[in-house]
Amino acid sequence: MKRVAVLLIFMVLISGCATGYHQQGFTGGYTDMKLQDDIYKVGFRGNGYCRRERADNLALLRCAEVTLNNGYQYFIIIDEKSLTQASAYTAPVTANTHGTVNTYGNQAIYSGTTLYSGGQTYIYHKPSTTNTIKCFKDKPENIPVIVYDADQIRNNIKAQYHIK
Repeated sequence: MKRVAVLLIFMVLISGCATGYHQQGFTGGYTDMKLQDDIYKVGFRGNGYCRRERADNLALLRCAEVTLNNGYQYFIIIDEKSLTQASAYTAPVTANTHGTVNTYGNQAIYSGTTLYSGGQTYIYHKPSTTNTIKCFKDKPENIPVIVYDADQIRNNIKAQYHIK
């Protein structure tokens, strides 16, 4: 029982805040994969404390970094998927009984109470976003979609979320 309590405390401590901006791990993070020379699949998965907007913005930040890290300046999103995974956790039920037993000769009289706690169900949502991007060295003209300037996206999102 002591191990379960320590494990629960550890889980609360490591997941007690929104997902940070880092490579994907136990608490979420970003992923990226090269599909072709100028096409990449970039994703961000948040934990149960991460809002949808944050997951979308951090996926966009990773798109900008992938673009710049591969020698490009601009990108467009050619496919976007946003999902939210709902999960539930039910706290265990515990029972504590307190009472007294009085004996009178060969008779025993018990009086006591049992208090139950726990059993609540908590529902949490984990947002994730996956973008497939096409990168460009020069700004493309006459494209009917948003052309993102990777430098501006990186700087603005890092400033908004105080990322170094």
